[in-house]
Amino acid sequence: MTEQLLQTAILKEAHEGVQRQYGFEIGRRREELVTPALVLDIDAAQRNIERMADALGGMPATLRPHIKVHKSPELAKRQIAAGARGLSVATVWEAVVMTSAGIDDIFVVNTVAGDDKLRVLAALARDHRILVAVDEVRAATLVSDAAVAAGATLGAMIEVDTGMDRAGVDTEDQALELARHVAGLPGLRLEGVTGYEGHCSMTPERDLRHKRQQEAMAFLIGIAERMEREGMPCTIRSAGGTATWEWTATFPGITEIQAGTYVVMDNFHGRMVSGFEHPLTVVSTVISRPADRIILDAGVKSMGAPDFATIRGYPYQPFRFDEEHGIFAVPQGGSPLKVGDVVSMIPGYSPSTVNWYDAYHVVQDDVVVDIWPVVPRGPGHHGLAR
Repeated sequence: MTEQLLQTAILKEAHEGVQRQYGFEIGRRREELVTPALVLDIDAAQRNIERMADALGGMPATLRPHIKVHKSPELAKRQIAAGARGLSVATVWEAVVMTSAGIDDIFVVNTVAGDDKLRVLAALARDHRILVAVDEVRAATLVSDAAVAAGATLGAMIEVDTGMDRAGVDTEDQALELARHVAGLPGLRLEGVTGYEGHCSMTPERDLRHKRQQEAMAFLIGIAERMEREGMPCTIRSAGGTATWEWTATFPGITEIQAGTYVVMDNFHGRMVSGFEHPLTVVSTVISRPADRIILDAGVKSMGAPDFATIRGYPYQPFRFDEEHGIFAVPQGGSPLKVGDVVSMIPGYSPSTVNWYDAYHVVQDDVVVDIWPVVPRGPGHHGLAR
């Protein structure tokens, strides 16, 4: 079986698998689902997609949404239909799935190493526009070797550490040295710079977050402008997450933002960014009712960042989350909830919540209308490295 046929087969198998496993729940109301279940209100998600698209219509930057959050070809297609220029992904496997779903112009916003991953990435670039981040000479050379072996050309983006202390070059001089090296490598096409200001998302205070975002983008754009002054192409300047999307989209010189969480939203980002709905919930059942606590059947194996989780319609605060128990404190006066009642929790952090599940229960007016696969999940390659 060719690589393309294998990739398409895996995507088809994912759809058929979740329909086979969960299809019997189509037509049920959310409170009738087997819990815990990952529920997506598709109309609310679509409104979030349109809200972002409308806002960016009057801004200089375009949108390349990061799909590591939802891992859904169906949602990605809706983002493209609303005007997104392409997609950002975190892994080679996400890139494979999205291209198999018919989506082009994919940016792997990560440095990539390992023979199998580089081989698959380069193979994708034979038929698709694929960009990848690089932050040092050896890594760029390995990407180049894989591209040449595949008879392909990959777009290379110089990754800049804008303050997150993760991957990326640390200085202008390092960026220029690497850019010159990349420009001379076969199989690579120097496209621009990228620098995710993720450290700003860890800053809930609005004024301080904005200050740090401005400093980060000034550093990134300074490098881009110096590259161009020295004759190296830098047509793409890519950055931005949901917590900083509006500031980064209007920062002079930025050409695209990578915001992704806005589609499904969560409480971590919702405390910093207003205007987006919460389409994503985890439906859970009350399994025990001590006098001062509500205990649900969704624990840390079902919910990302549970300390930020909330129960829709109830003002209770998380007490503790164990592996299969979500425990909320009940204030004086008690609670009307009893064993067997079903509630909807808004995740604290949506990317790690989604990663626990193999399927979305897609609802309209609280009735399940479809089952969508979450693919690929986790760090595994799901057979895509064959």
